[in-house]
Amino acid sequence: MLSRLTLSLFVLLGVGVIVRAEEEPLPEGHSNHGEAFNEGPRQAGYLMEGQGSVDFPITTNSTEVQALVNQGVAQLHVFFYFEAERSFRQASTLEPDHPMLYWGMAMSNVNNAERAKGFLKVARDKAEAAQLSRREQLYLDALSAFYKEDGDDKSRRQGWLKGLEKIVQEFRDDLDARAWLAMVTWQNGRQDGIGSREAVSLLIDSVIAKNPLHPGAHHYKIHLWDKQDDTQALESAAKFAEASPGIAHAWHMPGHTYTNLKRYADASYQQEGSARVDHAYMIRDRVMPFMIHNYSHNNQWLSESLTKTGRLNDAVLVARDLVEQPRDPKKNNAKSGGHPQREGRRRWSEALITFERWDDLLDATASGALDWSDEPIEEVKRAYTLGLAHAARGDLNLLDDQIATLKALLPPTEEPSDTAKADETKTDETKADETKADETKADDDSQDKPKPAPKPPGLDSALAELEGHRLLLTGETDAAFERFGKANGMRRESLARLLLAAGRTDEAVAKVKQAVERARNEVAPLAAQVEILAAANQIDDARAAYLSLREIAREADPDLPVLQRINTLLTTWKEQDGWQPPALEPRSDLAAASRIDLNTVGPLTWSPFPAQPLEGVDTDGITHRLEDYRGQNVLLIFYLGGDCAHCMEQLIAFSKDIDRIRDTGTVVLAVSTDTLDRTVTLKNNGEINFTMPLLSDPELTSFRRFGAFDDFENMPLHGTFLIDSQGNLRYQDISWQPFLDVDFVVSELSRINRLLGRIPGPVAASR
Repeated sequence: MLSRLTLSLFVLLGVGVIVRAEEEPLPEGHSNHGEAFNEGPRQAGYLMEGQGSVDFPITTNSTEVQALVNQGVAQLHVFFYFEAERSFRQASTLEPDHPMLYWGMAMSNVNNAERAKGFLKVARDKAEAAQLSRREQLYLDALSAFYKEDGDDKSRRQGWLKGLEKIVQEFRDDLDARAWLAMVTWQNGRQDGIGSREAVSLLIDSVIAKNPLHPGAHHYKIHLWDKQDDTQALESAAKFAEASPGIAHAWHMPGHTYTNLKRYADASYQQEGSARVDHAYMIRDRVMPFMIHNYSHNNQWLSESLTKTGRLNDAVLVARDLVEQPRDPKKNNAKSGGHPQREGRRRWSEALITFERWDDLLDATASGALDWSDEPIEEVKRAYTLGLAHAARGDLNLLDDQIATLKALLPPTEEPSDTAKADETKTDETKADETKADETKADDDSQDKPKPAPKPPGLDSALAELEGHRLLLTGETDAAFERFGKANGMRRESLARLLLAAGRTDEAVAKVKQAVERARNEVAPLAAQVEILAAANQIDDARAAYLSLREIAREADPDLPVLQRINTLLTTWKEQDGWQPPALEPRSDLAAASRIDLNTVGPLTWSPFPAQPLEGVDTDGITHRLEDYRGQNVLLIFYLGGDCAHCMEQLIAFSKDIDRIRDTGTVVLAVSTDTLDRTVTLKNNGEINFTMPLLSDPELTSFRRFGAFDDFENMPLHGTFLIDSQGNLRYQDISWQPFLDVDFVVSELSRINRLLGRIPGPVAASR
């Protein structure tokens, strides 16, 4: 009888198709509990600091289970769903038949209905044999109403709300039910209208009265009043991070309140705290940035807020960090709007434009640091930013190059042609007849012609602004400002400066006033107003604007070009009539009083963490140690033995492309769960040439060390790791299925080399 190893190889060689018999185990890496358990955290949970204080009693005699449940519920309230699921999973290792632990896993998957339903089914199945309390049964019923198969979205949401209401009615001291009732009322209000926002706010206040630091209460109050009346949430904005200091989202959410109130320094403080907490968590628990679903959102917003307060250097640092972080084919790729690399490029270039750092912008592009992709939306942004820099330097030829790049992105129908010019001489009747004929022909041809690519957003505005700059440089002033009028994305203070330079002083003053009104409490437009008012000889108004600027620019970088120019103005004023501003008063509001030193929270930016040590013997008896490969990259593949058909597919894919991988200066090592004897049999199979060393780890020591192990089910997992030449872990994929994207690996290794300034030579073939 053929071994499973031989069968796996035959399948991959096309010799035959093997169908898994029902009595055979699931494919390697798959959870034995069902599909819902494949995803999510599969490493052990623990009691973490700063998650929030709640009391959510369940029927248990285990203090550890209760502590993990309390932690999981607190994490649910702060939308820390990945770790909430881990908390409930960890508790289930102690009490695997407790239905409420699977209820908690379902609650942790609000963004994945199929997984939530899978966990909820387990919870209901286990509830049949469990002795649930009335309160626990009501929680299970309420969530079941939300995920019922029949009924429309509105009825399901109402069922969830009514279920929570019933808990509140029967258990008046259940603060979590009250908080969730407020949350669901706010969420349902998006579709149906919230009714009385004040009534929901009073419900939240009743929770805070009993638990002043209830994380859910402060969280939902911020959401409730977001962009409605944010002053109502100021107390919660000041308290939320204190309620759950170990969760980044608790720091981030107050940034909504402060941003809406144009308090950008406070918003920056909160968002910076969020970034630092996230980075401390990533380093401690070895988590990749792209694994946190709102990480990009938090950090691009931080960069934007820092720019508005004039903290340009930190804004660029945060944005650049987003660009340079690990990529991922699904969660951080060039085509995905809103993911770290694209958001980082956007905020980085915007920050440099805002404060006229043209040389920095050109250098970041020329060096490849900005790493623009070839997606049309980014091609527009790249050409636009470069065009502005060349215009500022008066380089007409290079500006023309960027204008040409933008025009090339216009859909073909928008290109002027001789036919279009000839149409201008035709009568309306002729045009009407031809239009009708064209429509008929278009209907006939519609099945044959591909639709033209849509125009990238922002293209028209970018082209209008660059063409306006070109007209200015060639002395066509009126035409230039007419063209600027079509550039709806143009910064108003930039236009005001151009109006001033063209001698249109009154228009410049009016435009910069508009800029300040539209971008209240932002450093860049207010600084421009100081300059323009002074140039217009409106000295008293310029000095008043400076006093406002000084208040919001307390944390601004002093070397900003605009601030250096204003310092020259201040010197002139002092020399002319002795004017100097009074001393700044210290801030004394609630937000300022609650601040701590953020350096104690965690690092501002992400950095790769050192790879764990690894040592193993290959099929030739050679010992490989990770530390021996310093100076070279290492691609480390953990596979689940020769019986795993998908693992064989992975090894074959990477074996076929081994030369491309080695050309990036990378050594490939594959570590197996098999014994060394079985690994030797696989290596010497006589059919497939595995071109990388195959190491044996039957004790799973390295699997556990690298986290390629399911602690809940005590089983190994597939793992792919990229380790740079300095020994730092740059990328990891740990999953129930093997990673097969060779092109991504080659691309990411090449990018890592660029980040480290390496020009690697090819790695010699392994023995």
